[in-house]
Amino acid sequence: MPRITQISPSVPKIKTKLKVAAYARVSVETERLMHSLSAQVSYYSSLIQKNPEWEYAGVYADEGITGTSTLHRDEFNRLVADCEAGKIDMVLVKSISRFARDTVDCLNTTRHLKELGVAVYFEREKINSLAEDGELMLTLLASFAQEESRSISANVKWATRKRFEKGIPNGHKAPYGYEWDGEMFRIIPEQGEVVKEIYRRYLDGESAYIIAKTLAKRGVTGQMGKPIEQTTVKGILSSRSYTGTMVLQKNYMTEGHIRKRNKGELPMYLVDDMFEPLISEEDYQRALGIRQRRAELFPNNQNNLTVFSGKVKCGYCGLGISRRTSGSRKRWVCNTRERKGMKSCECRPIWETELIDAAAQVLGGTFDERAFSREVRQVTLYNDRIEFSMQNGNCKTILREYNGQRGQNAFTNKILCGSCGCKCKRSNYGKKKVWCCSQPRTVCQMKRLPESELLEAAERLLGENFKAKVAADIERITVFDDTVNFKFKNGTVKIWKRK
Repeated sequence: MPRITQISPSVPKIKTKLKVAAYARVSVETERLMHSLSAQVSYYSSLIQKNPEWEYAGVYADEGITGTSTLHRDEFNRLVADCEAGKIDMVLVKSISRFARDTVDCLNTTRHLKELGVAVYFEREKINSLAEDGELMLTLLASFAQEESRSISANVKWATRKRFEKGIPNGHKAPYGYEWDGEMFRIIPEQGEVVKEIYRRYLDGESAYIIAKTLAKRGVTGQMGKPIEQTTVKGILSSRSYTGTMVLQKNYMTEGHIRKRNKGELPMYLVDDMFEPLISEEDYQRALGIRQRRAELFPNNQNNLTVFSGKVKCGYCGLGISRRTSGSRKRWVCNTRERKGMKSCECRPIWETELIDAAAQVLGGTFDERAFSREVRQVTLYNDRIEFSMQNGNCKTILREYNGQRGQNAFTNKILCGSCGCKCKRSNYGKKKVWCCSQPRTVCQMKRLPESELLEAAERLLGENFKAKVAADIERITVFDDTVNFKFKNGTVKIWKRK
């Protein structure tokens, strides 16, 4: 009897391509270096697309950004986020110093990507972070890159201070009202009249806020073409440049790369006849005296400073977060949001009690002002979290609490009526909390949404820490009679069928 052997059809296995991206950066914004960045982007785009085993995943490039910190490197942070989302398998970088000059940042990022299975390949050093000896070589070379950065920084500071001693400014950026003509700062007639008006009105008793408001209504703009603001007016009133004298080394950079006002830590130098004068020295001193007297009368004066003062920054616009008092309660509000409104900055205020509780968790369970001042360098506030940047280089994150108390509801200003489009308000209906249209019932009959169902919907659709996610990630929640639609800021929509 014949023997029969079945041969099954074989399907050729298609080799999966490696998703490869590249990161490029230049640290100074000049025409020559921008050309260098453009060349890097072109080089990596061509290199990746020519390799048949690679799939092009993009080139991420930061322009004019320092490598000593990852805080303001938007493209770098977007690269990491895309790696976390599984969009990238390998990252190409020219060198370790282009990736990060801070050893801690470099190692933390490469280790994080390694945990995700994403390789980082440094071309100059020929190091692959997934290789067995990659970690050791990376640690050594990253340390060298950091020391090189410190050495360069020290040399630049030394040269700058030597120029200051000789009365040579570090660049010729003109303040409002002036332009540099190659020899000195000359008055721009129209802007010069605005400066004179500001001093005249301030010396007559008007506030900086009123002066800015009336100038903005007249269409007067600052150097960037935007309406003049209160901070601009205050800056003009405190600048000695308008008397004709330039002050050198008014600010300085700390070892932690933080720009600080020079309050006597370093010498300052006065250089006469650098500006055409717009006001007299007498008027300048009178304006300073008025500002000082008003500051002493302001309720949030120096006597009310806390350990958080000057350390809390907004994670969205980068400006400071200031303390405001409401009755017996105190909260911290983004300066941009307070001056320009919610549309200018989305950062939500935080009660001081929550800030203290978060700091206590970071410090080991107990809040101690001395320990906070000693160990915490900066606090960055986001809608879903509070990031504590420590003096030792570590970063600790505490999720924000939204417990439904006044000013702490994650859903505030996010819920809209699906019938008429108006905002929904939180109110009592019997013994229950409900969300209903802000219009009278005679105008809109939207079916009221019990808060208990809203919370259940958010938890089911968003998962753990859903309140923080609502505050940070949800653009709006639209309530219809049969559904509740959660729209994310990235455009995604999730739908909950109402009970």
